[in-house]
Amino acid sequence: MRGIVSAYNTLIQSVSVLVWAIVAVMVFGVTSRIPPILVTAAVAHPIILSGMLGGMETVEKRYSLLVKILGLKPTEEFFEIILPGTIPHLAAAARSAIGVALRISVVAEAFGASGGIGYQIMYNYDMGIKEGVFAWGTLLVALMVVLDRLALAPLENWVRRWLS
Repeated sequence: MRGIVSAYNTLIQSVSVLVWAIVAVMVFGVTSRIPPILVTAAVAHPIILSGMLGGMETVEKRYSLLVKILGLKPTEEFFEIILPGTIPHLAAAARSAIGVALRISVVAEAFGASGGIGYQIMYNYDMGIKEGVFAWGTLLVALMVVLDRLALAPLENWVRRWLS
């Protein structure tokens, strides 16, 4: 099963974000809000999946002797050892994925949306309004820093306590 998931992850990662953006715009149209969301998900998904796979491998290696000693069934091993042990890895992967996805969603908005920060940056660029480009870019950076510092970093630190 892990081989199939790993192959799927490799396949998803091999498709360029630009391809995801263009296909989503072609399918859903320029005025739809769906392309930036799909592109964001397409970028975040393999990062989170890689984190989960790496976390599962780490947890399995770390607790393999414990599983043998306790004589756990595969389902018990998964739900009582692997899944809880993987949560810190998932939180770290989600933090990375959200950061990348937010940056990429701006590109998707710039190419194929009728609103959002990416759209505003592109609009101001097209109109030659440098101040607008810098203002919207600064807003994007501020939002990302606030999200990371106020939500994602504390969540990651909280779940990392489970590793000890």
